[in-house]
Amino acid sequence: MTKPITFLMVLNDLDWFWSHRLPLAHAIQAKGWTLHLATARAPQDPEITKKNIIPHDIPAHGHSLNPLSHIKIVWGIAQVIRRVKPDILHAITLRHALYAGLAARISPSCPVVFTIAGLGTLFTHADLRSRLLRAMVLPVLKLAFARQDARIIFQNPDDQRAFLNLKIVRPEQTAIIRGSGVDITAFAFTPEPSETPPRILFPSRLLKEKGIFDFVTAAQIIKQKGIAAVFQVAGAVYPGNPHSVSNMDIDGWVKDGIIEYLGNCRDMPRVISDSTLVVLPSYYGEGVPKVLLEAGAIGRPVITCDMPGCREAVQDGYNGLLVPPKNPETLAQAIENLLSNPETRARMGKAGRDHVESDFTATIVTQKTLKVYEDII
Repeated sequence: MTKPITFLMVLNDLDWFWSHRLPLAHAIQAKGWTLHLATARAPQDPEITKKNIIPHDIPAHGHSLNPLSHIKIVWGIAQVIRRVKPDILHAITLRHALYAGLAARISPSCPVVFTIAGLGTLFTHADLRSRLLRAMVLPVLKLAFARQDARIIFQNPDDQRAFLNLKIVRPEQTAIIRGSGVDITAFAFTPEPSETPPRILFPSRLLKEKGIFDFVTAAQIIKQKGIAAVFQVAGAVYPGNPHSVSNMDIDGWVKDGIIEYLGNCRDMPRVISDSTLVVLPSYYGEGVPKVLLEAGAIGRPVITCDMPGCREAVQDGYNGLLVPPKNPETLAQAIENLLSNPETRARMGKAGRDHVESDFTATIVTQKTLKVYEDII
């Protein structure tokens, strides 16, 4: 009798598992494989074991440049690998791909899959600190990914091209699987709400690079024109993260009547359905922003930046609009254009649903990912 495959998934964040990778976990288990999950606080969540997933705790990542804090995470993952002895390991996000890639080099050998879910701020910032950090990280990335049995999944071709140009990976190692997939049943198509005034939704982590300040400035421009609209922000503040806005920023915007703050929302299908259109002026190093695909599945037009990852979710003029990054004036004009054209919004909303159904459903993404696993086992 063949021994069941033992699978180890390494993730950056437990909430990310529930929001982005649960369909993949179900598909792995449906194959009869034993699934282990390594992420900070995993053993503390009783829902993990209820789903017959074996949890493992690893140190949480922070924003320290102290090498010891990163070595501690690598060592924690290496210990999990030694205990589990997986037949295949899948690490998701650039940071945890790096950690797991290094850990796998000092642990029992097994095929490894890395998903690069965007390049984050490491490759998008041009300041001196970021350039120095990139110079230090690049040789470590090459070491982590330099394995014959490694496969690297990119979510957009821009990121794939960047890694190939930097000679971090080889072409035969790579694949493109766009996003983590959308549950199109949970995010069902709904007509635009008839309530007035219209609601413009910013749904994201409240990081500066996600364009929150540009969104607020665009809201101010539109309100100064006397256009009736409600600007809503749904997302969490990250105290201690130098890239996060502050609670003081949020309180000030609310007090000035610029935005409504919805907080960190769990019921995103309802929040998106209640909106007229979704705006994410991100210049962050995105993979494919899942929330933009969720908006498309529900039938909401999207305005986002002409940036890697965002271009995968939105085709300009088809299911939304692409605007230049860090340009709140152009962003405000795009919002105003869609607010004044209900027929265009309806057409883009229908196109958004078609776009997601064609290539971005959880079923499509999961099947493509399983194929990568089967090819290297």
